[in-house]
Amino acid sequence: MKCPNCGAPLKMEDKFCTYCGAPNTLAMKHQADMEHYQKEFAETQEEVIKTSRRAGSLTGFLAALIILIVLNIAATIMCSRTWDIKNDRRNAYAESHLDDYREAIQKMIDEQDYLALRPFYSSNRLSGSDALTEYEAIVRYAGNLNELFRCLCGTDLYSNPLSKDRIDRTATYLAEDIIALYDDPRASYFDEEAVTDEKLSVIADIRKQAEAMLMTYANFTQEEADDLKNMSKTRIKELLVTNLTKISEEAQEAMAEDSAAAGAASNAEGADGSAADKSTDSQSVEAFLEEIIGGENI
Repeated sequence: MKCPNCGAPLKMEDKFCTYCGAPNTLAMKHQADMEHYQKEFAETQEEVIKTSRRAGSLTGFLAALIILIVLNIAATIMCSRTWDIKNDRRNAYAESHLDDYREAIQKMIDEQDYLALRPFYSSNRLSGSDALTEYEAIVRYAGNLNELFRCLCGTDLYSNPLSKDRIDRTATYLAEDIIALYDDPRASYFDEEAVTDEKLSVIADIRKQAEAMLMTYANFTQEEADDLKNMSKTRIKELLVTNLTKISEEAQEAMAEDSAAAGAASNAEGADGSAADKSTDSQSVEAFLEEIIGGENI
């Protein structure tokens, strides 16, 4: 089984990837089944122990022990078999729709729509599928690009001021994904077909999109973006904290200016209204006097 985020090999019992730390979503059902059977096993164990205590005999204790061993073996076999069946079914489905999936993936790559790759893989549950290992590397780097987009464009970063802690956390997440973007896939565990010259060219293009995103939304200069591949994680985070703090301060200043402008407009409107009311009142009094006692005597 492989990590849906980075493609690293995983065990069924791994709740998180030992390489990238991402949750092992492919084994969530297996883990839930194991927890269910472990709960049932614990309940049965407790009941059997109570029964054996009541029996108070060596025969009862041995019988209870045998029952527990049999239940444990049965639960393990059932969980393993359930996972194998589900994994086989997923691979079989991917195989039967392989041409459609390949066509869709290739269309996204040709159109440089890399942000759509990871959601497509997730929605169709293709991560870890043996049928599409040739796209593993591309999807992994596209996933890093997705995280940059989520942190930079999927928040209120540009409309509301952020706390120092929020900026620090955002910078930490972004720095990790930026570093991951510049990993060499040829030095990793991807299959050979996943790191052909064509695939490496796509990964390079994904990095270019990430650099453009950082220049547009995180105030990176062209020189800084070009040098990202040589920077340490600490240096990248320092730049991000500085730039995001400046963006947040500018957002706060813009909000203050908008609030002041709205207040001034409201005050001006109120003053104009009061003057108009006074003028109307004066005209009304004059009209009343003219009607009652005649205009000549006003």
